[in-house]
Amino acid sequence: MVLDVLKMGNPLLREKCKEVDIDTISSDNSQSFIEDLIDTMRAENGAGIAAPQVGRLQRIFVMECDNNPRYPRKSSFPLNVVINPIINPLGDALVDSWEGCLSIPGLRGMLPRAAKVELAGYDRYGQPFTKVIEDFEAVVAQHELDHLNGVLFLDRMDDMSYLTFQEEYVKYWLNV
Repeated sequence: MVLDVLKMGNPLLREKCKEVDIDTISSDNSQSFIEDLIDTMRAENGAGIAAPQVGRLQRIFVMECDNNPRYPRKSSFPLNVVINPIINPLGDALVDSWEGCLSIPGLRGMLPRAAKVELAGYDRYGQPFTKVIEDFEAVVAQHELDHLNGVLFLDRMDDMSYLTFQEEYVKYWLNV
């Protein structure tokens, strides 16, 4: 089921989420919610979505990029369900990332993110995992983790002159 995406200004987007009790992940309720998150992300052409964006203050996000029309030049990566994530940057390299957000429709902004990270957490079945990700996949994971901490990409922008409407981003910045 596709859920309603909360928009910037909704106070729930500024809340820090609670850890998920891993023993509850296998429940029908948890698995149904994870499916709804995936359905919502795909329906909205998101590269990721976090639980608070649909009004649930739990440390869960999903991410995937496969021929996404909102990110036409970005590398594909498979579906990831991440519960109670921890992200550690690997090295000092940063990448300038043009980011959008389903909770801030119509805007894009450029901000720095770690180019390579270690992502750890639990998968949708409650199994622990750790993996190294980089480039766009690492950016998306960091963006979604921010949501779990009540942070929006606008909060991380160093230079607001790189905040733009989507149409202007396509016209002036997409091919730069």
